[in-house]
Amino acid sequence: MRLKQFQLTRIFGIPLIIDYSWPPVAVLHIWMVSKFWMVAEVQPALPLWQNLLVGSVITALFFASVLIHELSHAFTARMEGLRIHDIQLHIFGGWARLVGEPPTPMAELRIAIAGPVSSFLLAIFFWIWLFAVQTLSAGSPEARAAAATFLYLAAANLFLAMFNLLPGLPLDGGRALRAILWHKRKDILSATRTTMKLGVWLAYLLITYGVLLVAFAAARGRLWQDFVVAVWLLVLGIFLKSAAESDYRYREQQSASEQTRRADRKQWDVSGTVGAVMQSPAVSVSPEILVAEFIDRILTTHRHTHFPVARDGRLHGILSLESLREKPQEKWEKLTIGEVMEPIDESLFITVRASIEHARRKLKMNSLGFLAVIDQDGLLIGHLNAKDIEKAT
Repeated sequence: MRLKQFQLTRIFGIPLIIDYSWPPVAVLHIWMVSKFWMVAEVQPALPLWQNLLVGSVITALFFASVLIHELSHAFTARMEGLRIHDIQLHIFGGWARLVGEPPTPMAELRIAIAGPVSSFLLAIFFWIWLFAVQTLSAGSPEARAAAATFLYLAAANLFLAMFNLLPGLPLDGGRALRAILWHKRKDILSATRTTMKLGVWLAYLLITYGVLLVAFAAARGRLWQDFVVAVWLLVLGIFLKSAAESDYRYREQQSASEQTRRADRKQWDVSGTVGAVMQSPAVSVSPEILVAEFIDRILTTHRHTHFPVARDGRLHGILSLESLREKPQEKWEKLTIGEVMEPIDESLFITVRASIEHARRKLKMNSLGFLAVIDQDGLLIGHLNAKDIEKAT
């Protein structure tokens, strides 16, 4: 079952998406900070309503810190020439989703470490405020509440930075290590395999710690206090394991596709024909999948403005992002690609053996500026636009 989401706003042109799993976590965080952190750190104890108020402020600033962490990834990715699809806040924190992949190992390294660096800087920022409050206005209830707030935020950002630097996928530290191994080995699949294994071991450690936490908490009579943390660790461990393995499977499929593409290119690479200039293999979309699924699974990893729509290799139409943007976002959960695509007609495809000049004429007559490429059996094998022809000539 796919969790629902909604767009809260746009920040510097980047959609901020809130997953429906996030608000309950925010409420739970407010309650835990108010019930345990404020009671332990502020003496004499403040009234409940004040603890809840401070807990709400801490929660808002903490999630703002998570957002700054993800924005740091996003802005660095923009500097590397990548587009940002959106930033999501969910039960495990946040996620900046990029359109495409970093072109070089050093680009991935810079993008990966940008988030932890921002969290370290935020930790220093809140430590400075903590020192200022303790030095200038210690003793009053407001000063004690402010000190507890800054201490929590400094520690939380420090933890966020250090946890994300652990060397296993899909964490930032895993991506940074993969970039270093990729640069050293010249093989991204091998680098991904190593960091995936580290990520899986990290996930198992979190799961084990969560189980032990429940056991020791029950023995000490603190089951309720530690139960929420233990469950979160268990779920986080399962999520990290799944994400690490998913990342490796994607890289494995990408590597296999690249090998297939090279073999196919030799077959179709005839000078003066479409086969010599087309992009292959084609990144196609099934007409049955939902628009939301297409955005999550395909658009985030492929930087195209048009996609051939095909089933079992047979062309059904062309999907244009320009026409997709005209559809209200709230309908993306219900609309299928087949309902928003441009139905296929002769102006939207060309055969692989056709001449480049014929392709150029077709592109000029084509309202999309895009052609799907098929072989002699009518199967989709690639796609073509005017830039591909310009590069070749």
